[in-house]
Amino acid sequence: MTHVHGEATAEHPRWDGRRVLFDLVGTERSTPCAISPGAIQELSAMRRFKPADLLRCFAAARGRIEAIALAKLHTRPLGVGGVLNIWVDDVEDFTPHRPATAAALQG
Repeated sequence: MTHVHGEATAEHPRWDGRRVLFDLVGTERSTPCAISPGAIQELSAMRRFKPADLLRCFAAARGRIEAIALAKLHTRPLGVGGVLNIWVDDVEDFTPHRPATAAALQG
């Protein structure tokens, strides 16, 4: 598993003609990432296809995108590199970590 410390941030989002590229910073090293337009649209519930619209949706969903990228990075086998891709399925399958409440602990 990749060892990740603390919080990570998505920096330098940019459109490459097919997807939004960004760098996940705050881990042991910067990790290049990409998120598909469909995944951004799933996060924002908007159906926009212009690059400027996708970048605005990326900015609005940045916290969730960072959480999904960090979760995928945690499950990535040690030594695997390259671009970390986020697809629609990753958005649909992502369940953010929520601390247990007292009621849940009591059963």
